[in-house]
Amino acid sequence: MERIPEPELMEKKDQVIYYDEADFSEGEVNLINQINHYLLRKNISLGEKDLIVDLGCGPGNISEKLAIKWPSTKVIGIDGSKEMILRAEYNKKISTNQKQLKNLRYICSDIKDIKSNNFLLEKKISLLVSNSLIHHITHLEDFFNTIRILSSNITVNFHKDLKRPLDEKSALELKAKCSIKYNEILTNDYYASLRASYTFKELKNFTLENDLSSLDVFEDSDKYLIVYGNV
Repeated sequence: MERIPEPELMEKKDQVIYYDEADFSEGEVNLINQINHYLLRKNISLGEKDLIVDLGCGPGNISEKLAIKWPSTKVIGIDGSKEMILRAEYNKKISTNQKQLKNLRYICSDIKDIKSNNFLLEKKISLLVSNSLIHHITHLEDFFNTIRILSSNITVNFHKDLKRPLDEKSALELKAKCSIKYNEILTNDYYASLRASYTFKELKNFTLENDLSSLDVFEDSDKYLIVYGNV
């Protein structure tokens, strides 16, 4: 199936609210567990000297879970959508885990402009994470250039995203399954995201052709891809 890009930012207030109110907790918890397992396997522990950055943080679901999982580690969530950052700040304010989120803050910035900011220069990033961000990026080089800029020799990258189905029939089947659990707006957004996603081959070839072979690309079931490792 041919890739059809979608808008890079989710900026409509109603769309942001629908996305925020949906229950994606199962996948989010699974991602945190996957990251934790990888760090344990690499014998990496995170503490007060470390910094975690969540790229494309949206309403802060993953950012909050990262902050709670590693409470002594500073966590920064970054998103280019002002509406998403406002929602993330709101969610933090009303969270029942507020005391555990003192280590978390949010910044509104397009990932392509991060290099012009100096808010991260206080310490090197130990863990650079994104969830369902890559498919929003029209050109892969923009995403990988950003993680190159943000990464140092200590940075662990862990980026999970949807995998584009092989054909339209498969995409429509996934859309139908999604419609059982979510409303029409979210279902249509999911379908658009599937069409905008990359394939394993596209991501793998990009890393091999652009001096990024230190990053591994992994197929996580038939729905997801994970890019992980050091840049």
